[in-house]
Amino acid sequence: MNKLKIIFAILLTSSIYGCKESLLYSNKNDSCELYLYEDKTYKFKYPNFFENKTEKGTYEVDNSKITLIRKSSTKIDSVDIGYGCWEDNPDSLLLTFKNLYREPINAIVKFNNYDREFKTNSLGEINISYRDLENQRIVGKNNEIDKYTIEFQNKVYIPDMTYYKDSRKPNKIDFKLNQFVGEEFVILKRTYNINNNTIFVNDISRKVIGRDNKLIKVK
Repeated sequence: MNKLKIIFAILLTSSIYGCKESLLYSNKNDSCELYLYEDKTYKFKYPNFFENKTEKGTYEVDNSKITLIRKSSTKIDSVDIGYGCWEDNPDSLLLTFKNLYREPINAIVKFNNYDREFKTNSLGEINISYRDLENQRIVGKNNEIDKYTIEFQNKVYIPDMTYYKDSRKPNKIDFKLNQFVGEEFVILKRTYNINNNTIFVNDISRKVIGRDNKLIKVK
């Protein structure tokens, strides 16, 4: 009998200390569920077009924001490009540079193998005149830039622009750089606004999450 009591006590203790207290946030149709555990770890279940996904990591809460942090071995492109052209022959080109966290970065850029360096401003932007590039013979008359060489955090990025070869001369190009390129793991973050019992999701398509992008505290 004493042995049974001892075994029961061990099982009871392990069940008590093996469970982590958690907070659950969910949207109206329960397609997204975010579990926040007392040990600062989290589990996030969300839809992704054809399947549901689950990610795990740690979280931080700072005033009105919550940041979900996770380590990933998934391969991510070194450069992601957003290309905008809304007129036939624009006068200027706006370049924006951000990291994987969508934060503006300080970058140095060269065009078409020319030595002159262009540096971003405090907003991670470079605004240049096509006429200025033509006068410096960096580009030919009415031509666009064929090659970008970007330096960021002692790494060099040369985005592949061949996809846009037959596109109109751009008004704006957005570059998002993978600051972990060449490293074994990528540290990814999701940062959401949080207000009382509501978390506002801003990085999952409404096509998959639905019109309700709010996660409400359930328990």
